[in-house]
Amino acid sequence: MHTSVLAREELRIFEELISRFDSLSEAEMRAVGVTREWSAKDLLAHLAYWERAAAEEIREFEAGRWPPKKRTRGQMERINREVGSANRATPRHLLREELILARSEIVAAMKRAPEELEERSPLAHITYSQCVQHRGHHLKQLHAWIARLGKSW
Repeated sequence: MHTSVLAREELRIFEELISRFDSLSEAEMRAVGVTREWSAKDLLAHLAYWERAAAEEIREFEAGRWPPKKRTRGQMERINREVGSANRATPRHLLREELILARSEIVAAMKRAPEELEERSPLAHITYSQCVQHRGHHLKQLHAWIARLGKSW
């Protein structure tokens, strides 16, 4: 796996997510519909939380403490519910900045990595699963929500 290829895909998805969030009004951000239970703002809080978790995993890996504790599906669902309710009052711009800050830690780690990155390496795994697959999954949900709103992008 080439770090530069992974970095380009990570950046593409990240920029598109930010652009889509930025295209929504405050009312659109708060309206539930991205999923049955989440608004776009809930999704932004969710992404910011898990991006921070990914950055923490990278710090643990770089400090020689790997592998991290595995979370069960039930634990992840509980965290997702708690993140949504805990961030209802958090201003959108703060959630956006949290996401950007956590991402910057991941990007910095990728810049320190060799160009040829073993696919099974923790950094490749974290970056691909969190920054490409996870974000990509939610980007598709956000695209569908924006389309249902009748907005063009």
